[in-house]
Amino acid sequence: MNSQVCMAAAGVNRKPGIGRSLEWTAAFMLGCLLQIPLAHGANQGVAATPTVHVVTMQNMQFVPATLTVRPGDKVRWVNKDLVTHTASATGSQFDSGDISAGASWTYTVQKTGTLGYVCRYHPGMQARLTAQ
Repeated sequence: MNSQVCMAAAGVNRKPGIGRSLEWTAAFMLGCLLQIPLAHGANQGVAATPTVHVVTMQNMQFVPATLTVRPGDKVRWVNKDLVTHTASATGSQFDSGDISAGASWTYTVQKTGTLGYVCRYHPGMQARLTAQ
């Protein structure tokens, strides 16, 4: 509903004495104003709730080996092997340090992009994290 329709329906452009009651006009105008998007944040929509993704370290591999997330999401690595592992980005974006058997480590994704990561103790354990 545009502002001209709201004003006309509220009796703004009518001759005196022909308009509707003041209460009805005020209520109708308020209803029209609530339909006008505000300049600040009008098109931003509702922020997405961050998701927690789980990567399992099991049988000497990362499962899943490829994971797609959004910035703000969290990735939790859970070690289900009997030996210590790490989740170490091939760049310097993140490094879990030692994750003992039965332990976990969580990282919050900051930026978009694709990162490869490995276990420093077992270089055959390789995986990829993509944030978009």
